[in-house]
Amino acid sequence: MNKNSPYLKYFLALLLLPIISIAHDDQDDRIKFWKEYYNPKLEVHQRDIPEIKISLNKIGPFFQLQSKVKNFTLTPDQDLKNNNSWTGYGKLFINGIYVTRIYNEYLFLKDVPVGNNEFKVILSSNMDVDIAHNNKIISDTIIFQFPEYSYAEARSKAYGLSIQCEFSDKGLAARDTLSRKGMSLSESSLYLQCRHDSQKSTLDSFQSEMTRFQLLIHQLTLDSFFKRSLIWKDYEDNIISLSVAREKSNLIEKNIEIEIQKKYSGNKNE
Repeated sequence: MNKNSPYLKYFLALLLLPIISIAHDDQDDRIKFWKEYYNPKLEVHQRDIPEIKISLNKIGPFFQLQSKVKNFTLTPDQDLKNNNSWTGYGKLFINGIYVTRIYNEYLFLKDVPVGNNEFKVILSSNMDVDIAHNNKIISDTIIFQFPEYSYAEARSKAYGLSIQCEFSDKGLAARDTLSRKGMSLSESSLYLQCRHDSQKSTLDSFQSEMTRFQLLIHQLTLDSFFKRSLIWKDYEDNIISLSVAREKSNLIEKNIEIEIQKKYSGNKNE
């Protein structure tokens, strides 16, 4: 048979086809083996199937992850002692990255990444084997956006908090007290600190989304509120006179305009 014959090529292809098929099957088996080797699962056979439900709560400046389990017991005292499907711990993943083990219902988180975040907790045996039912790993996942609002919403929120510094019951009382002394509300360390905190707590997380001009204004404003609050605290503690406090405070406010003109010369689009 001529080696260039199309029949010969067809015949060789038929011979190679089973070899290719077997090699492909072997590769699939190897991939399956290594996946199961590195991510073993422990199948649930008891009647009561373990369950987990997670939620994220804000506690002051921090966040608290709550993990409620059912038909399962968190057992920090039994680490590496057994391999059953009803005791063990949770494994926390944030955005697919392993973070820590969970041995209690509540876990405090100091930091949460900015943006949309996926929180996932997988139930694991004390021998670090993921627990599964019908070959599906038992876990719970939530999506949480931090901060909980967009930059535009944050600016509106910061403005709202600033307004509350004056028009809350405490702010109105302070305004009346100062007014009787011939002073404005801005001549108060508590008011200025409140304005500082309302800006910082809502806008700091969005610095990466600000234009260079917005970022400059934000930083200068915070710096101004902070420095002026210290000045008026000195006045309230009788360290400096009213006239000196006003002079220093006015100078800080003027410096904001000077710094803006110096860096941008009125170009707000940079």
